[in-house]
Amino acid sequence: MNKQQGFTLIELMIVVAIIAILAAIALPAYNNYRIRSAEGACQAEAKAYMNSAVSALMSSMNVADPPGRACNAPAKPTAITGSTDFTPKAPGVSHTICSNGTATCTMTPSV
Repeated sequence: MNKQQGFTLIELMIVVAIIAILAAIALPAYNNYRIRSAEGACQAEAKAYMNSAVSALMSSMNVADPPGRACNAPAKPTAITGSTDFTPKAPGVSHTICSNGTATCTMTPSV
């Protein structure tokens, strides 16, 4: 006689439960990764822009508009004093604040 072999319902339910547990662990970690990478990209863009903007301000040249790829584009700096605030695009939440005089940028990570 030929016996049909396959998985029982209990075995399939155990596999589905294991996959659900792994997904419950992986999805929040992935979301945190997305947030951190959006904030890091904005910080890198802000630092690169502020380096060129400060050198243009010091040389009495025209300051280019912010690129606005990873950050929502702020108003371009017009003076050496003050600071410029860069806001990352979604899903990032932490702002990057750069000094107009030194191009030093800081950010407090959200995750």
